Amino acid sequence: MYRRLVRFWRRLPLNRQLLISVNSFLLVIVGLYLFLNYQTRISREMAQKRVSLSEEAKTLYESIQIVAGKPENRSELQADTIQRLIDSVCARMNMDESPGHHIAAIWQGKAFQAISHGHASPEMLSAMKFASGQGGEGVPMADELVVGSFGGPDSSVYVSEQRSSVIQAARETLAMQSLAVLAAVVFAAFIVNLVLRKVVSKPVNRLVAALRLVAGGNLSVIAEGKSCRELNYLADQINSMTRSLDKVEQDRRVHMETARKIQEHLLPRHNGLNGLQVAELFEPAEAIGGDYYDVVPLSEHQYLLCLADVTGHGVPAAMAASVVKALVLEAIQFSKSPAEILTRINRRYNEIIMPGYMTTMVVIVVDTRQSTVSYANAGHEPPFLQPPSGEIRRLLESDLVLGVENDVVYEEQVLDVTPGTKIVVVSDGVTEMFDPDENQFGTEQVVRVIEKTSGESVDRVIAAFAESFQEFRQGRAPFDDTTLLVAEIS
Repeated sequence: MYRRLVRFWRRLPLNRQLLISVNSFLLVIVGLYLFLNYQTRISREMAQKRVSLSEEAKTLYESIQIVAGKPENRSELQADTIQRLIDSVCARMNMDESPGHHIAAIWQGKAFQAISHGHASPEMLSAMKFASGQGGEGVPMADELVVGSFGGPDSSVYVSEQRSSVIQAARETLAMQSLAVLAAVVFAAFIVNLVLRKVVSKPVNRLVAALRLVAGGNLSVIAEGKSCRELNYLADQINSMTRSLDKVEQDRRVHMETARKIQEHLLPRHNGLNGLQVAELFEPAEAIGGDYYDVVPLSEHQYLLCLADVTGHGVPAAMAASVVKALVLEAIQFSKSPAEILTRINRRYNEIIMPGYMTTMVVIVVDTRQSTVSYANAGHEPPFLQPPSGEIRRLLESDLVLGVENDVVYEEQVLDVTPGTKIVVVSDGVTEMFDPDENQFGTEQVVRVIEKTSGESVDRVIAAFAESFQEFRQGRAPFDDTTLLVAEIS
């Protein structure tokens, strides 16, 4: 439970922690004050009431002395006079203000009690004597009385009041005082909370809002403290950090733009190919991508088509893709066989690239004179082949991806084709594309677009794919590079 409370407390914003702490402290202080004030006030009221009753008992004692000392008062008349005096004094007390007021006296061995309020009884006299500390038998009633007394050698006067009456009167006074204290505390709490809100809460919220905007990529934000030295310093540091991030971001954009231009420059230029029409679609997930495709003339009638997909995307993948391009240009100097080209690339790729950056790649060699297509595949998406008849087949033969084992020997397949045959090569960014409902584009839709554009130019095929991608994504940004290469033997 304690740990849960600690975790809950740590998740609260600073301004809320401050408000809770300050208000809780004020609440505790007020509670302690009211409790201690109540205890002290009750004790003081009891002591004051006891003194007041003792003064009343003294005055009454002196009055009885005077009455009892007159020579004309015989013994019978003396007792009657004392009783009338006690009754007269007690009767003058207001029953509403002092409902428990009672007077008793022991005069020359004879007991007297006021009968005006109806409290006279032997038990009452014993309780009054016991409560005053002058003997008597202890009875439960004694705890309910406040007693003042005064006495001489053989006579005593006792005046009592109900404790509940004294406490009730004290509580009424305390209630008024408590309301005044609470009103003052509420006003003070309001002022303190207002100051905290203005000096701490609002400035902190402004700084948090500025940091959230910076985290969201808005580096033009200017944080403002304007409350105290510490928050002003924090705002200055945030602004300094934002300026540094903005400069870094500007440098990054310049570098990324340069890298993008370099990558665009490395893309193939395939105008005027003899007997082969080629079109492509290249959409990197970031400014630069990790997909690499190429169209390289090997002779007047032989052309190499390749598409590689490096693990990941962004700058690291783009660097690895550039290495693959260099390895392709090196390998074709020694062979025109797709299998031998992939074998050489894999061997050199394992020597150069750090572990973990695996690459899928398909290499296709089209011979327009012999009307053949030979290919070798290193774990890439199987290409699609569409003859003029329109029946689509996939080139499913494949081997291990690049960058896993150094001594892999790839195999190739050779197919006879006719003019008008289309070859469609895609990256997994096409087949594994997702819409907002997490549905996958899949190979079925690739086949559907190829069938829909059967007999049309390669440029129209690419345009149809672009329209299909846009419609499928519904505005969702791609999470992987999207690359598509379409070639037609003419």
